[in-house]
Amino acid sequence: MDNPIVMTPQEIINVILAICGAIITISGAGTIIIRAITKAREPNKVQDDRLAKLEEEVRDLKGQVRENARESYHQFSLDEQRVSDIEMAQKEINVLILESLQALTDHALDGNNKEALAESKKRIDKYLINKAS
Repeated sequence: MDNPIVMTPQEIINVILAICGAIITISGAGTIIIRAITKAREPNKVQDDRLAKLEEEVRDLKGQVRENARESYHQFSLDEQRVSDIEMAQKEINVLILESLQALTDHALDGNNKEALAESKKRIDKYLINKAS
């Protein structure tokens, strides 16, 4: 151990160049590995972006469906009420028509029953006036 390590300037430069070459080689290999990993992950990133967009569209569509369902239910309720009103009016009209027909038939048979005809006329007039206003 008494012998000192003696290096010539050329050897020192060669060692430094070897170390620099090793660093450059390792750096190049690292770059290649990073590029390979990035390329390997790229389809996943594209797929993740695509899935995120599709999920957002699905959320939007679900919101639109809910809104349309509420509007449809409200419209259906209004339609149901209108149909019910029409059915009630039709029943009233049918009763008036049948009563009038009965009064006309009675009058045609015996010439009497003018009071029933007058009453039937009043009820029809009253119904029409009430519906018109």
